[in-house]
Amino acid sequence: MGVKSRLCRYIQEDRPLKLKSYVSSHDIDLDNVKLRRGQNILHYCASFGSGDMLRCLLRFECDSAVSDKDGNLPLHIALQRALNCELGEAENILSTLVKPLQQAYPLGHDVENRRGDTAHDLLVLLKDKIKKSKRTSEQKLQEKRRVAQEEDEKWKRKLEEESLFEYEDQLPRYSAEDDDFYRGGEAPSFGRWSEQIQEEYSKKREHHHHTFWRDKKGGRQKDHGASSNKQASSSLGDEQAEKLKRAREEMRKRFKPVPPEKTKSGLLLKKQFYEKKFTQLLGNLRGKMLTFRCIPWPHVDVNSVASVLFCDISDKSSDVYRKYLRSQQVRWHPDKFTQKFGEYLHHDHVPKIMARVKAISQLLNKLESERTK
Repeated sequence: MGVKSRLCRYIQEDRPLKLKSYVSSHDIDLDNVKLRRGQNILHYCASFGSGDMLRCLLRFECDSAVSDKDGNLPLHIALQRALNCELGEAENILSTLVKPLQQAYPLGHDVENRRGDTAHDLLVLLKDKIKKSKRTSEQKLQEKRRVAQEEDEKWKRKLEEESLFEYEDQLPRYSAEDDDFYRGGEAPSFGRWSEQIQEEYSKKREHHHHTFWRDKKGGRQKDHGASSNKQASSSLGDEQAEKLKRAREEMRKRFKPVPPEKTKSGLLLKKQFYEKKFTQLLGNLRGKMLTFRCIPWPHVDVNSVASVLFCDISDKSSDVYRKYLRSQQVRWHPDKFTQKFGEYLHHDHVPKIMARVKAISQLLNKLESERTK
């Protein structure tokens, strides 16, 4: 395998340490490695590589001011790549590829390619795209929350109606339509009026053969006035209870909203928040003392890490899945993690933090072994 193909393979597989070792041991001048259409190794990294690989190449002082036959700098290539990606990946390319290339060659902003596009023009388009995508995703999220809230309210109203129906069916209200008091005549005394209410209620209770629900002690109290029709009323009550139970279960299945954190949009927001926090942590480590809660974990539950990381990548055989899995393996490898954050970790939290890092690393290694089978 030639030098060019080996370097390109290391970049595609995101193995900066291997590339560094190979270049150092063979004393390779990366500026002399020319690829198709006048591109150098930085152009290739801007097209297919990661932020770690780019930083490795910049440490070898690769020339970022070289243009290919189309007049594109590596900065142009990185911006064009970000414009063709989804929101999360575009933000990642902007922070890990575009910004380091800007710092390496600040004058590249004003360089035009053969199409007349400057890096500044492409950067403006990229930022507009990110803002528009965020606005759209936020609107979709608000709409989903509104729909979920409406479904929740609808479900609550259905339960209220069902409980009211059950109450009215089991405890019929007293009606005084046939009461002598409302037929005119002299107003009865309070004692007579209360006796009439009691008599009317007893008649209603005997007519309906009512059975009370369980009292606080869990016992079942039954109406003593319905002893002659005890078996028939018990059978009718069981049928009604079974019917209401089936209706209640059906309503719960139809109207109970799905928790937001289990939806695809909820997982995508968690992933975006995780990537954002991790990037911010890498850029602001100086003077910090990191505890367990300071580490931006993908998810509080290790078993849910994979569902968050790969919520927007369904095809496990795709290059996007392989590259992202590889980058996460490097990020959560215990040795790599210790090299980056070891001196900043609070000594009381080191065992707990490293136990979680090892668990995530083992999970990612398992996913890698399943993918290669």
